[in-house]
Amino acid sequence: MKLNLKPSPAATSRTKNRLREHGNEMTLVRWDNPACFNGEQAGLFLASDGWKGWLPSNELTTTETK
Repeated sequence: MKLNLKPSPAATSRTKNRLREHGNEMTLVRWDNPACFNGEQAGLFLASDGWKGWLPSNELTTTETK
């Protein structure tokens, strides 16, 4: 599923930088509670430039793209 991502007002600089570096439109691979985010919900995303990584759901606002 392709999503348009925007950082929430409470987003960390890490999340803002990833969106700036790799774009706001990414494919969601899956939602999970990975250990790298202390078990908090995060999405595993794939960017069009090949970047793949986790972004915490509480730092994002998402809308589905077509």
